[in-house]
Amino acid sequence: MKLPSLLFCLFFLGSMQAKPKHREKQRLKSGLVLTESGDLCHFPFHHARELHHTCIKKGKNGPKLWCSLTRNYDKDKLWSYCVEGHVTDHCENNPCGSRGLCESKLRGHNCICHEPYTGKDCKKDKCFDEKLQEYFEPREKWLRYLPPFLEECTCNEKGKVCKTTTGKQCDHNPCLHGGHCVKHREHTVCGCSRGFSGKLCEINHKEICYRGNGTSYRGTANVTVIGTACLNWESDVIQHEVSLYSGKHAQKHGIGDHSYCRNPDGDSQPWCFTMKNEILSWEHCLISPCHQPPASTLHPQTIKPTTHRVPSVTTTSTPATSPAPKDNTRGIPADCGVTFRKSPSITPRIVGGLVALPASHPYMAAIYIRDSFCGGTLISSCWVLTASHCLDRRLRVKDITVVLGQSLFNTSDQRTVRFPVQKYIIHEGYSEDTFRNDIALLKLQDVKGTCAEFSKFVQPACLPEAGKNAASAQHCEVVGWGHQYEEADHYALFLQEAHVPVIPNSVCQAATVHGDKILPGMTCAGFLEGGVDACQGDSGGPLVCEVDGKVNVFGIVSWGIGCAEENKPGVYTDVSNYINWILTNIS
Repeated sequence: MKLPSLLFCLFFLGSMQAKPKHREKQRLKSGLVLTESGDLCHFPFHHARELHHTCIKKGKNGPKLWCSLTRNYDKDKLWSYCVEGHVTDHCENNPCGSRGLCESKLRGHNCICHEPYTGKDCKKDKCFDEKLQEYFEPREKWLRYLPPFLEECTCNEKGKVCKTTTGKQCDHNPCLHGGHCVKHREHTVCGCSRGFSGKLCEINHKEICYRGNGTSYRGTANVTVIGTACLNWESDVIQHEVSLYSGKHAQKHGIGDHSYCRNPDGDSQPWCFTMKNEILSWEHCLISPCHQPPASTLHPQTIKPTTHRVPSVTTTSTPATSPAPKDNTRGIPADCGVTFRKSPSITPRIVGGLVALPASHPYMAAIYIRDSFCGGTLISSCWVLTASHCLDRRLRVKDITVVLGQSLFNTSDQRTVRFPVQKYIIHEGYSEDTFRNDIALLKLQDVKGTCAEFSKFVQPACLPEAGKNAASAQHCEVVGWGHQYEEADHYALFLQEAHVPVIPNSVCQAATVHGDKILPGMTCAGFLEGGVDACQGDSGGPLVCEVDGKVNVFGIVSWGIGCAEENKPGVYTDVSNYINWILTNIS
């Protein structure tokens, strides 16, 4: 079966990190790359939760490749198009030696020094304060208070030099765990009790386990259950991700200039952000609850992806599954629309899409149909919502496989569950010519009345109220692995998410937009001005909106015209028009 060629435009700026051979012709060779601005590309650079080592095409108009001129494009927004040309390698003679990494510039080089080195070529030493467990730059000054002594320290050529000074007790004591506050001139400093450190004595070096779900954990564990090092909570790579927890909320959550595991969002245990396969991700940490042996003695088991016939197996990194909750209306779970975000929802101010963090979209279904692919939405333990055009009336159910809990395209791990399909239902009024009634249902094969067991990574989305379309929702986004620019012949490796505004049908039916192609049961979402975007091919995938804190599936990816074209937003099946049809067929 050959699916219709649907190029649906979204604002995905993420980049696929796997590098199959067919992609090399679309990228310039990594290394020293000149740009039209006259500057060199900065490799690697962070963009849309990914780390890029070469020029990319996603996210800019036209066929040209582009790159960031700084380490973090999302923060600095400095970029230029890449050009071919000879560039002198100022790092050829390794001026930084073994003390740092050399970064060649257009005129000269820059050394990124390893601790404890600093200076132009990393030939100077920083000073290490063993009592504060911190490094300081040459000529830098700092205070340290080790009751009853207050000392003023300086880093000079001979190393750290400290001398006793005087101060007075602070009017207000912000220091935690029995610490004392002293003021010296305009600076204040905490003197911590034994076993505690940090600017406010918030770090507890004696805390080796967590109580409850670990929201109060302030220990120093900084490795995940799979052995990955945690990122610093103040890293610019995760500035947006931690905005709910940092700033004035940082002390409450134990967040600061460190990489120790914390639980600011009330998860089941402490966790941290990581870079996994050069993609921003998160994992639970290698810490035991206080009633169990220390985590260093535990050995998380290696498990294979489960099928529907084998109960999901859990490790310390994977939450336990639970039976499907009770239904409220003819098979639809009452406790639907739950997600487990580690960062704020994407806002309209972020133009473009991002790699989706694990558990952000647990309702997403990957539907593999022979050699084709479609997206879908889990709406109950046994039912997946998708598009009619994904299915052929002559298609055999044994040719269809549904995968839940998947983050990487066509890749299984301990979180994914595969299902054969028992049957599928195509809307009886579906038209291949107009895409009217482009909606279908897949029933997963069940065992003892249950199909999908719900976990943090597998959850159903809610259905909207009948007749209440997405235009009434404030925050909507589209999710999928689809094409990221118009000429792309491959899917994204990592699941993508993007904010899209819903467009009233009165606008979408204008002659300059889609005109009379917009029929009853269709809705539009996207950006009328076109511009920076990429092409998404996840036919059947979800358009979801948040209603009263729950995710509702308002749309199904149906059809579109071109990519990034002005006045040509994507068209979805309006799910609210089909609530009775859905409930009748799944009851």
